[in-house]
Amino acid sequence: MADDYFTIALEPAGRSATSRVLLAGAFDIGTREDLRKALLDLIGGDPGSRITVDLRRVTFIDSEAINALIEGFLTAERAGVAFRLAGARGIVDRVLRVVGLDHLLDPPENGGDPEQV
Repeated sequence: MADDYFTIALEPAGRSATSRVLLAGAFDIGTREDLRKALLDLIGGDPGSRITVDLRRVTFIDSEAINALIEGFLTAERAGVAFRLAGARGIVDRVLRVVGLDHLLDPPENGGDPEQV
């Protein structure tokens, strides 16, 4: 997956209580450290009371990237910051549910079946 393009964009909380992490592309072993660092740097700064990781544009996620998300969640939890995953679709949604991270997933925006999003 080394040829796949990915982006990580941060929207700090500022006046809002929520920081957003916007992800796009494929996240695998080659992107794990970038994702981990972005999440931990955000949490170590002033993330507000909640971090939402937007996965709408993520096309692939493997166990290494999932480990980075889990580390971000655990670090946020220790810091007293809520950590949520939003917008997961298709295979990304299924993988997150299979590995047991469904408790971090915000409900689909359309209120329907997550498989139909």
